[in-house]
Amino acid sequence: MLSAATAKSRTFGQNGRMLLDEAFRILEIPPSASDDEIRAAHRDLTKVWHPDRFGNDAGMQRKAEEKLKQINEALDVVQSARTGRRTRWTPPSAPSGARHGGRGLVVWVFLCLSLAFFILVRRPTLGGLIIAGALFLVAFTILARVGRGA
Repeated sequence: MLSAATAKSRTFGQNGRMLLDEAFRILEIPPSASDDEIRAAHRDLTKVWHPDRFGNDAGMQRKAEEKLKQINEALDVVQSARTGRRTRWTPPSAPSGARHGGRGLVVWVFLCLSLAFFILVRRPTLGGLIIAGALFLVAFTILARVGRGA
C-alpha cells in the first residue's frame, strides 16, 4: 500500500495542482473529448463515487469523498484549459499577450489611441480632453512596458 505522500505525488502535479493529462485520466476520457462528453463523464463518475452510496462503510465513504474531490478538481482543470483561464500548464512568467506573440497588447494600444482620437474629434471639450489624455497615457504606458520587456 502506498503512503499518503506517495499517493498524492502520483496523483497531483507540482504544488498540489493537478496536471491536465492527469485530469483526463481521472475523468477517463481522451483529450479530444467534447464538452458534452466531459460533462457526461463527470456526471457518471459522480454517481459512481458519491459518498452517500457508501453510508454503511465508513472506510469506503472516506475513499469516495477523496475520489470525488479528485473528480471535481479534474473537471475544473479541464474546463479551465478549455476556456483559456490560466492553469498550471501556462507559464506564470509570460505576460498576458505573450501567448499570441504580443498581438493582444498591440490591439489594446490601437484601441486606446483610436478611441482617444475619436473623442478629440467628436468632443473637443474639457471632459473629452481629460478622457483622451487618459487613453493616451494608457497606450503609452503599455508601449513603454513592451519596450522595456516587462
